[in-house]
Parts: sequence; C-alpha cells; structure tokens
Amino acid sequence: MAFHNFEEKRRIIGGIPYEVIERLRKVNGASDFLMDPILESTVYVNPSLLKIVLMQMTQEAGVRLFLHSLAGEVRMEGEHVRGVYIHNRQGCQLIEGRAFVDCTDCCNIAGFAGAPVTRGREGDGRVQVASTIFTVGDVDVDEMIDYFKAHPTQVRPHRLPPEELRFVIDSLKEAPLFSLGAFKDRIAQAVSEGIRFPRETMIGIVRPCQHEIMLVTPRVEDVDPTDEASFTRAEETGYGQILDIMRFINLYMPGGKHARIVSSGHTLGMRETSHIVGAYTMTQEDIVSGAHFEDAIAQGAYYMDIHTPDNKGLAPMIQPPTYQIPYRCLIPQQVEGLLVAGRCVSATHEALSAIRVIPIAGTMGQAAGTAAAMAARQGISVRDVEIAKLQEQLRADGVMLGEDDRA
Repeated sequence: MAFHNFEEKRRIIGGIPYEVIERLRKVNGASDFLMDPILESTVYVNPSLLKIVLMQMTQEAGVRLFLHSLAGEVRMEGEHVRGVYIHNRQGCQLIEGRAFVDCTDCCNIAGFAGAPVTRGREGDGRVQVASTIFTVGDVDVDEMIDYFKAHPTQVRPHRLPPEELRFVIDSLKEAPLFSLGAFKDRIAQAVSEGIRFPRETMIGIVRPCQHEIMLVTPRVEDVDPTDEASFTRAEETGYGQILDIMRFINLYMPGGKHARIVSSGHTLGMRETSHIVGAYTMTQEDIVSGAHFEDAIAQGAYYMDIHTPDNKGLAPMIQPPTYQIPYRCLIPQQVEGLLVAGRCVSATHEALSAIRVIPIAGTMGQAAGTAAAMAARQGISVRDVEIAKLQEQLRADGVMLGEDDRA
C-alpha cells in the first residue's frame, strides 16, 4: 500500500521498494497497483515469491547474510558503535564495521548503545494495537460484493461521494484486490447474539480471483515485544481471536459460509514499539501539513492510520498531502556511527502511524544504507554526510524525494 498519492494520481515511492515490485511482476508475484481513496494504492504480493526475490537481490548485491541471528550487545568506543554482537546456533559472533543501520523491531542496537529511546505515545507510553495476520480461503466473493452493492456504507469508511462509491463497488469483481473496513452492522448483530469479535469492523484485503481475504482483524493491546512474557501472552491472545473471527465469518459474513483458514503469519504483527529520540522528531503537524525538509530522504502520502489502544476501532482518519521525511529522523542522539530506519525512527505516536508502512519504511532503509556506506567510505560520521550528495545518489537509484520526481 501507499506507493501513490491517490488525489494526484501519481506514484511517489521509487527506489528499492518499487524495484522489488517490478522484480516480482516478472515472476507473476505481484499484481498491478489499484488506486485507493484511503490506502492511496494497493498491490498484491505473493509472500513465497517475495522471499525468493529478496534473496536473489541480496545475492546479486554481494550482501553477506547472517540468517536466524539476533542482535545482542554492542561494542562501543566512547559514543561510537564499533561492533554488534549477534547470537545464533554458533553462539556469539562480533560484526565490526565503520557504520551501522538498526532496522530491528524495537531499535535494539540503538538501545544497547545507550541512545535515548521512548515507547509509544507521549504521556502514557501506550502503543498501537497489534494484530495476528491470517488468510481465509473459499470465500464467495461475488456474494460479498452483491451485499456491498445493496449496503454501500458497509464496505468501509469512504470519503467518496455516493455516486463514486457505487462506481467503485461495481468494479470490485474485476479488481486484483480491494480493502475492507467492513460489516459494521453485521458485527454489531453478531455481538448482540453472543459472538465475540475484537473490533467494530473487519479489516483486511480481498483478492477476488483467489477467493481469499487476508485479515488483520485481531486486536491485541499494549504488547511489549522486549518482554518475553508480554509477547507470549500477546501471541496467545491474537491466535485465540482467530477462532472467534472465523465463527463470525462462517455464520454472519456474506460469502463466508464455506470459508476456511488457509494460513497465518509467522509472528504477531506489531504496528508500533519503540522510537529513538533523534536529531529531529516528526510530528502530526508535519504529516497533515505536507511538510518539506531540506534534508529529505523519503516521502509519503499515507494517512494517519492509528489503531488506537483506547477503543475497538480506529482513530479519526486524517488524510494528508504528500509529505517528506528528513534524514535527521534517522540519527539517534548521544550515539555515533549508527542510523535507525523503519518504524523505530524519531517520530511521535501520531506521525509514526503514517510513515510505518512498508514502502515508506523501505525507502528510509535505502536512505540509511546509502548514507552509512557514504560515511564508511569517506571515514566520516553519519551526521556529517553531505545531504546534497546523499540526495543525488538516492535519486540516481530511483528514490523519489519531491515535486520534481514525477511518475
């Protein structure tokens, strides 16, 4: 999702994330993009082929992989990270380097190095709810879409005028995929009749030609993946909710009478954990105002998608213009030789809800890797990388940074 700006009908994400989609299409592993009024755009990716393509790309780039390894401690010289200890079946190994990029799920390396880290939203530290992802097959998608035609408000919250919404619904059967925030009335009825359901709507992506829905409907609050007991309880809760959701699907969902579970995610899906305190912290105002920065290294247009821990739904949707993400968000305070990319960058709870999605996070990762390589080659701090040269290299590698990048 979120490769495009829906209002402007143009692509705003390039670089490695877009290259991955292009590579997948060559092996029939990705669909065409579907422009979407809320998600900006969506694309179906075959997860098994994704693994293969990513492995091919790393091999072609000469990357040395250490699979099935976890970052442990770091080796410091003063404020400088000089090495990271990893743990795997061979025991403990030290990976040394001139510059490092932390893309762990909880900014572990930055934390081990002594960088200031916060968790969740300001005030109470609560994070967005997590979800166990699972896929349901043998769905009668035609019956589902016929229900939406008769009840257009039940697809999901839309900002489209009624006539445009009906046009969109009429096109669903031919679409490669479409998103749901659906069945609010049916869920309310089911709950009143004793069915347990974790949300007010069913959230997921429908793939009509496969008769499948990928669901992110389970809702698990206040997960701390740095705490083994917390994460274990959360896994138990998430998997337990799947059976409740399946009861609703089989008994109440149009087209769901014969549906069955096809697969489930290998781990709990976390939307938010920890954030570094960086040289700059992105805010809600930066997102909603479409902020531009002189040190921009990525951009996005995805909306503020807060799966709030305060109730069973989503926070009110705020749809922004295209915004930029500054390099300073990747630089932790009090630590040298380290950049952080992905959902642990320096951003508030609200801002992170927009920039956490895969295409934007992937672009931040490409920028961090490029900057780390430049710093290592030049023997300088990652803080001292020349922004103009970094941006020049990113654009040369297909990254789209601003209004001059049109697609």
